[in-house]
Amino acid sequence: MRNGILAAVVAVLVGIPGSLRGQVCNIRVVTDASPDCHDMESFLRSATGAWSTPKDRCWALFYWVHIGRRQTSPMIFHGVEVTDPIRQFNDFGYTMCSTVAGMNCALWHNMGLPVRFWDVTLHTVSECFYDGRWHMYDNSMSALYTLCDRQTIAGVEDLGAVQTCQLSGGRSEIGHVVKYHCLTATSPNGFLTGADCARDLDQESRCFRPNGLKLRTYYNNWDWGHRYILNLHKGESYTRYYYSLGDSREYFVPNRGKDPESANPRYHIRANGVWEFKPLLTPDGLARSAYIVSNVTALSSGMVCPGQSGKPGEIVFKITSANIATSQIIRAKIRMQSSDDHVTIAVSTTAGTNWRIVYDQAGPVDETIEKLLIDEVNGQYEIFIKFILQANKDPEAVGISDISIETRTMLNAKMQPQLRLGLNTVFVDLGEPSDCIVIWPDLQGDSYRQFIIEEHNIATEKEHAGWRGVMFAQKPDSEAFTVYRVQCPRPITGLVYGGRFYNRVAGGEIRLSHSFDGGKTWQTDWTLTDTSQPWDVIHYATVRDIAPDSHEVLLKYSLRAPQAGPMACSIYSVCMEVRHQATGPTFEPLDVTFTWDEVQSDRSRITRSHRQRIDHVPMRYTINVGGVDHPIVKSLRIECPINSKGTHHGYSDTRSGLGQRVTDVWQELGRNLLIGKSYKINVEPTGAWGADDPEGRKLTDGVVGPNYAGGTSMRYAVGFDEKNGPAEITVDMQQPQQIAGFGIHITAGWPWWDALKGEVRDEVEVWTSLDGQTFARQGTFNLNLWRREIPINHMLPDDETAQGWNYILPLSSPVTAQFVRFRITARRSLGVTEVQAFDRIDVRPFDLRILLPDESP
Repeated sequence: MRNGILAAVVAVLVGIPGSLRGQVCNIRVVTDASPDCHDMESFLRSATGAWSTPKDRCWALFYWVHIGRRQTSPMIFHGVEVTDPIRQFNDFGYTMCSTVAGMNCALWHNMGLPVRFWDVTLHTVSECFYDGRWHMYDNSMSALYTLCDRQTIAGVEDLGAVQTCQLSGGRSEIGHVVKYHCLTATSPNGFLTGADCARDLDQESRCFRPNGLKLRTYYNNWDWGHRYILNLHKGESYTRYYYSLGDSREYFVPNRGKDPESANPRYHIRANGVWEFKPLLTPDGLARSAYIVSNVTALSSGMVCPGQSGKPGEIVFKITSANIATSQIIRAKIRMQSSDDHVTIAVSTTAGTNWRIVYDQAGPVDETIEKLLIDEVNGQYEIFIKFILQANKDPEAVGISDISIETRTMLNAKMQPQLRLGLNTVFVDLGEPSDCIVIWPDLQGDSYRQFIIEEHNIATEKEHAGWRGVMFAQKPDSEAFTVYRVQCPRPITGLVYGGRFYNRVAGGEIRLSHSFDGGKTWQTDWTLTDTSQPWDVIHYATVRDIAPDSHEVLLKYSLRAPQAGPMACSIYSVCMEVRHQATGPTFEPLDVTFTWDEVQSDRSRITRSHRQRIDHVPMRYTINVGGVDHPIVKSLRIECPINSKGTHHGYSDTRSGLGQRVTDVWQELGRNLLIGKSYKINVEPTGAWGADDPEGRKLTDGVVGPNYAGGTSMRYAVGFDEKNGPAEITVDMQQPQQIAGFGIHITAGWPWWDALKGEVRDEVEVWTSLDGQTFARQGTFNLNLWRREIPINHMLPDDETAQGWNYILPLSSPVTAQFVRFRITARRSLGVTEVQAFDRIDVRPFDLRILLPDESP
């Protein structure tokens, strides 16, 4: 079923009284607890705008990219990895090393920094240029490395080089920087703290051996251009749940045929959203709710009938899902009195150029339908739903009522607007008052043909190679082009269109142009003739000079080159956004509701919520969260209510919040005074899973174990359990030393208790002595953790657990001692990989500095 939507434009414009128009467009709800992910510019401004130096801005990006993705099977869409950061942050979060390296290239480039993309041994990374040199940020492994000055972020070519310093004992080694200067490791020569599994630095150093480095000068694996679009009509709401609503097909967009969460369910990345739209079908309400109406009459009873017999009446609703759609349920009550009466329901995900019938019925009938759509809408951001009513004789003999449309979406649980313990600022505003149509076609094979109206000399590959374009000219020296037509029910206000392009051969040209007169004349908006590397160019043209009352635009993508084929001149991807007047510029009040669980001191949770009436924009308000730790946010609901009479606004109860803003801390540990020192253990180690200590060196060899339990972790540990009673490890430093605090790294054979869930029941005390005879107790380690206690510069592992952990016990004032004793009461099979005494522990407050849209740097 193929036809345009322009035929109904006149009818809809005539049929909408100006005073009744009321669509709220481009709604923005952000907090000062997480970045603004609505578009690239907003994300970079909120995440880095408050920082003054490139180094600080790049660290902020490194942190938020760590939060917003996980190392797993990457999300593949249209045949390529999704490397648009905004699309990943809002909808997915599934990345591999090459994926996040490309995302970083996109972010840095849009910050104005030069970038490079590297394949190294069994790994992929990227780097950016500032302060006169290249710097590598490995967000795949959540790894940062410095030069030997412990300040300058190292570049790729520094990492595998032969170097030496005092940390290696003067030994020159390949991979020195990786082994001894990782800022996100448990210790020098230890383990990465924020990786997907237990990854030791020796293993990581091998990735960067000089003979395995391959600089991909031709390719950056990047993408950008996606925008988060949230529009509401009266009676419409969107609830983003910060958890999965189910594992069945209607709750996910498949990744290579499977639920993307299934590769690593321990990450809990996939969450779901639910749109609820019950359009107003009354005479004054239909115009507010519908995208297009033609030849229909809305009765006061809420029934919509054809305007006249013998001619189809049409209503089109448009759902812009904000997050990527997974399924949709259409419910309606349908009445037809005659066998000559007819009702059809069709959906389009191609901006109305093609329609797919999902209900087609002749009368007589009086029924309530419920149609579950999955394949018809899965993986889309815009869904047109058309109801076609046809009466043979009496228009009122055919009617539809009680329409409701429920649309489910998939979203990235890690990067939705967050709340923290204490005071949170919420900011709500609207963007420009325009609706839009977005076209993002798959260019593989002939999938693009459902979007175009004309093509010439075009060829495509069935599968995207990834590193070059997929659409190209069939024959050389002849223009190849595709033309897309976008028809809007109201006047067009702006265009943003472009894509990702590959132009390699001398004389090759790619051109973007538009026409507002049906193709009689074309205006060129951008031309690519440069053939220098990388052959990976992203560009979007913006058009604002538009004649009044323009409802249709043609967009042309042209290629011409002296050679044909994808490696001469080709297109990776295209995306078009055509903005047009909304159903009205009038602001409608909104309700914004956050729901969260407050964590209590006994680890129990209390569910609370806060509902705010947004009666003007921009608007900022405060949510005061109580409990003892950062809350678990459960949902964010945005609603444009029809009638809010009797609705309670404010908090769901009278409980008090913390009443103050909680900031993070940055922690740096000094020199471990116990490295290389001898020790005695009063019991025989268990040796379980390799946790023996025949040479008596493991506990002071300077290697702190991984943040994971099980696997190989016990091989680096000395094992203890309940059977051999309290174990005492006594270390002799050979001379008195001033100690600022202590550390002990504990992992486990079984069970793998999680300190962040309060599950650890072991006990560890620390005692010190000057003479080895008389010991003074210095304190007990807190072996269960709160998230608010985790230093901001400590990268949590991808599964956000603390089943292996380096516990720190700072002292209120330094103590002088020669002997340090750790008394361990094990209540399971555990392992200790390292004991530590530090000459300093520096802890300072740290503000993530999220910049809200109304704030200046």
